[in-house]
Amino acid sequence: MSLNNHNAVLDAMAASLAAALPARHVQRSLVDPANVPAAKLSAGLICLVSEGGGNFANYRGREGDLGTLNARLVGFVKVGENSDAADIERAELALLGDLLGWVSSTAVPGLDVMYPGDWTQSKQLEHPYGWLVLALEIKT
Repeated sequence: MSLNNHNAVLDAMAASLAAALPARHVQRSLVDPANVPAAKLSAGLICLVSEGGGNFANYRGREGDLGTLNARLVGFVKVGENSDAADIERAELALLGDLLGWVSSTAVPGLDVMYPGDWTQSKQLEHPYGWLVLALEIKT
């Protein structure tokens, strides 16, 4: 199969993620969390964004075929004002667990394989707000 409609793949991923994690909010646009209602942040907001891709087959007749799409899942969370700073880390790691569970158990129409990559988190620096970024590599 070829990854020939990247937008359709990203839309399918977002729909799959929203269905798998109904308590979270999922969208394809990256936002400034300062402009997001607190209720959405408390539930967890996941933004799916494309980062690029490549690694095409590029042999005669398959030019631009069989490549990869690199995406990021950017999650924003919020805990109570009176919570401990470690609570934001716990919320971020719970979100990571949800995302990894989705990657490992969900088939997404339009792609053959999806691998999780590196991830990073806020390091408790913005308590009561937190964020998490998980790299994804999508292959066809």
